[in-house]
Amino acid sequence: MALRKTHIASSEAVMMGYAISTNQPLPIIITEAIGVWIGSQLPDIDQRQTRINKKTGVETYVLTLWGHRTWSHSIWIPVFLFILARYSSNSPILNGISVYGYKVMGYFYFTLVLGYFLHELLDAFSVEGIRWLYPLGNRKIIRKKGIFRYKVHSMKEIMIRYVSVVMVVIELIFYLYKNLK
Repeated sequence: MALRKTHIASSEAVMMGYAISTNQPLPIIITEAIGVWIGSQLPDIDQRQTRINKKTGVETYVLTLWGHRTWSHSIWIPVFLFILARYSSNSPILNGISVYGYKVMGYFYFTLVLGYFLHELLDAFSVEGIRWLYPLGNRKIIRKKGIFRYKVHSMKEIMIRYVSVVMVVIELIFYLYKNLK
């Protein structure tokens, strides 16, 4: 839960950079921002103190049995979600929502997966590390050294958050400048 804001900010910065560089229209960018926002928080659903568990009253008891950064932080869930996104985006029923003529749900599905993966990638650089191949391998992959290695609540983690927020603001200004001409 401690990294929630950092996960959201860094994922949104990556998504906005991609969306702007590919000249996507505003309805798609908004849909992608929502998808990344949700996806970047999903891996921490295995903790009882997360916001989604507190707000909805949903206890993810089954996921908490294995502990944090096990199943929810392995590569298998994003792979499974990617397969579901691929199927769902090609389905006329599941991709049927149209906003200003754009079929937006396919973008939502894929950016949800992107947010999930970016959450795991950011956690992989933390001191705690993650188990990419859990349960096949119980070994945590932890970076011993490096400029990108950080501790939760450390100055580095706070800097990652603020740099990401600044990047999102710059990207939004760039997008508005480019499209309001």
